[in-house]
Amino acid sequence: MNNIIIGTAGHVDHGKTCLIKALTGTDTDRLAEEKKRGITIENGFASLPNEEGLRIGIIDVPGHEKFIRNMLAGIGGIDLVLLVIALDEGIMPQTREHFDILKMLHIPRGILVFTKLDLADEELIRMAEEETDEMVKGSFLEHAPRICVSAVTGENIPELKRLILENVRNTAVRRIDPEMFRLPADRVFSLKGVGTVVTGTLVEGSCSVGEELMVYPQQKIVRVRSIQSHNQQETTAYAGQRTALNLADIRKEELERGEVIARPGRMIPSMMLDARVQLFSDARHTLKNNSRVHISFGAARADCKAVLLDAAELKAGEEAYVQFRFEEPVAVRKGDRFILLFYSPVETFGGGVFLEADARKHRRNQENVLRGLQIKEQGTDAEQLEEELREYSAEIPSVSEFSVRLNLTEERTAELLLELKEKKRAISIGTDRYIHMDFWKVIAACAEKMLKKFHEENSVIRQMEKAEFYNRISARFALKKNQQELILHELVKRKVLQISEGGVMLYGVDETPDAEVARLAEQLLKQYRKAGFEVPYTEKLAEQYRNPRQIRQILSDLGKKGKLVRVDASAYMAKEHWDYVTDVLYQKLDRDGQITLAEYRDLLHTSRKYSQMFLEAFDKRKYTKLVGDVHYKIKDRPENRT
Repeated sequence: MNNIIIGTAGHVDHGKTCLIKALTGTDTDRLAEEKKRGITIENGFASLPNEEGLRIGIIDVPGHEKFIRNMLAGIGGIDLVLLVIALDEGIMPQTREHFDILKMLHIPRGILVFTKLDLADEELIRMAEEETDEMVKGSFLEHAPRICVSAVTGENIPELKRLILENVRNTAVRRIDPEMFRLPADRVFSLKGVGTVVTGTLVEGSCSVGEELMVYPQQKIVRVRSIQSHNQQETTAYAGQRTALNLADIRKEELERGEVIARPGRMIPSMMLDARVQLFSDARHTLKNNSRVHISFGAARADCKAVLLDAAELKAGEEAYVQFRFEEPVAVRKGDRFILLFYSPVETFGGGVFLEADARKHRRNQENVLRGLQIKEQGTDAEQLEEELREYSAEIPSVSEFSVRLNLTEERTAELLLELKEKKRAISIGTDRYIHMDFWKVIAACAEKMLKKFHEENSVIRQMEKAEFYNRISARFALKKNQQELILHELVKRKVLQISEGGVMLYGVDETPDAEVARLAEQLLKQYRKAGFEVPYTEKLAEQYRNPRQIRQILSDLGKKGKLVRVDASAYMAKEHWDYVTDVLYQKLDRDGQITLAEYRDLLHTSRKYSQMFLEAFDKRKYTKLVGDVHYKIKDRPENRT
């Protein structure tokens, strides 16, 4: 069954609520204050009975100016609008304002409904229609059907019902993919014995009783206890329905009107959004760079700063790319429409479309940024996806993450990524992650150049430690740990690099040192074993050889292989001698819990100089702690004594 949402718009007291009652039999003036004032403050809702099996809901939208936010909550996501104009008054200020908003929100179709026919003569009808023709010229309502009715006498109400059915019969079915589920909450309340309830128009997707959902932007998990739609209990709600969700695991006080209920991971809380903005043709205000504004979208309103990316100031009817920088996180989807309100006095003066669900901070007048925004606004799905690949490759996003950014299903996103991969515009990383081919070429060339230089400078150590490789590659591309591992794995898979026990090398490089290096390593190891406790200082030893740099590299390599132990920054020691001095230390510590320099010197039968060097090394390793002249035990004997 197709679900249809019809909205009403028009000036205060032009008879929208009475019209809906005449059409549906439902009085949408549900609040006591509304009954008293005769004016609808919050959105009412009624079902339109019909014999065609269509599920049609009509939202009664308030008409007075200070409640524009309520009107936006009702208008967002509707299929057909009834623009209501009273024949005895004609076009009024809020009529024009609502009409501007309808155009900005890209409402697909509408019907012009002239009310209070019982109070009008032919002259009033002619004047109202002429005035309306002038207002709607060139808009989506220029050729819209129109009808004059009386909610009081019922005249032409049956004809209006038929007109509505004719116009919604072929309405496109909304996306009902469960993963796309989204409901902006326009009411939040609590019922005794029931709990927390949120209501709103189910914009897209579907959800069922028992499912886990998430409240955005706060990202709190909730569970659906029960669902009501069109005054009936349901097990599943679908796009296009006015829906009430009874939520578990959250209190009414934790929810706010304007928050969005969606599936976990399917929206992105953001502090910055890029958008295309256009001011109304009759806007009384201009939009200046860095000015503060209010934005209304869905059922939410947020305050932010507007940074004009390709203009200094916008005047009536002009448009530009704008980055909105919010004071608190918001949650939208790419393609959502919004209305712009001047900061003070609060008046609608424009609107536009969000070009992505989250944005990075931009500088103004940057050609590459503007080019990217143009693609995000006008490009095909494939072109927009490739632009996202270019922009976010360093984050190595998953299929799911790309789908959220593009507001597409995961299935459609995966299809597009495979197409880009076949065209060699993208490569897959791991199981379901992708980066742009241009980014891959840069990162592969960088890794190759980095290791080539490393090999040229290190004739002894053939492998760069993984930690060093990660640090260097991350400094260039700002990769996180899991991203580093994914990139390294792909570099190995594509035979750019190879991994050995010692670290990372260029593919094809022999990790075995040449004969001369092996001879020097064996000679140095013998020298350290012979030296015993009287360890040679690294720099003095290196200077005794023709290539001191090579000697330092060999010593470092022997240390990595566990044949030497680095005592401190100035000296190495043979591993077996280090084990011995450690054993001697712990024989005393395990018995007495402490040791002095003199005691340790006597136990080793060596000089004070080397005994102090060893004790300082133990202090640095946190085996012991020096207090006064005594080294106290603070750690048990380590299994690995290096």
